[in-house]
Amino acid sequence: MPPQQQTASPFRDLLRHMLHEELNANPNLPQAPALQQRRRDVPEKWSKTFRLDSYQPDDVKVVVKDGYVRINAKHVGGDEDNSDIRESTRTIRIPDGVDQSKIHCFQSSENHYTVEGPMLPNEDEEMEVKLENVPAITDGSDVDMQVAEQSRPYQENLDLSVFDPDHINITRKKNVVSISADHNREENGIRVQRSFRKEFTLPDGVDFRQVKAARGADGKVAIMAPRMES
Repeated sequence: MPPQQQTASPFRDLLRHMLHEELNANPNLPQAPALQQRRRDVPEKWSKTFRLDSYQPDDVKVVVKDGYVRINAKHVGGDEDNSDIRESTRTIRIPDGVDQSKIHCFQSSENHYTVEGPMLPNEDEEMEVKLENVPAITDGSDVDMQVAEQSRPYQENLDLSVFDPDHINITRKKNVVSISADHNREENGIRVQRSFRKEFTLPDGVDFRQVKAARGADGKVAIMAPRMES
């Protein structure tokens, strides 16, 4: 029997996303559905604008470390016999509550640059976890689950195949995940009511801020989160 051809899978891309900071860092990879948490209140961004005269964007280097943004601008002109070197440095403290992993800097206008980053969510508030559809969640025999085993994300599987996706509600409050589903309809002339409730705490070492929820074609739901680096 000829070997089965491996096809691109959005589920594999989802697992890659849990291993890296950005999804689809390689533009040649197939696009996967973006599984992102939706906050009930969109957080505001912190921003700081500063002026750098006579520098080009390529002259500006930005480093984020230990709660500070350090900007170094250096321009070298002229030739070997008559060189012109200009250099400027600036340090900006990042306020508490700003997500330092998502700080970025850009030229906002001529000679003006802006450094900004989103505020961290209030972990005391309950947040919705969006449920997305992916190909069937397998039993560990194919390449997708081999990738999952290698990356070793945390995963909780739930059989919610009797519920429609619109009937499933998933929320997270800090590291506690709550799943509820309700079903009320007529089947073969009989009124059928079904309910599902489950709440569990994510273990230590799991990045609960990046919880994802995926529903396979077979109706099974996987709650996943990446492991934090030691």
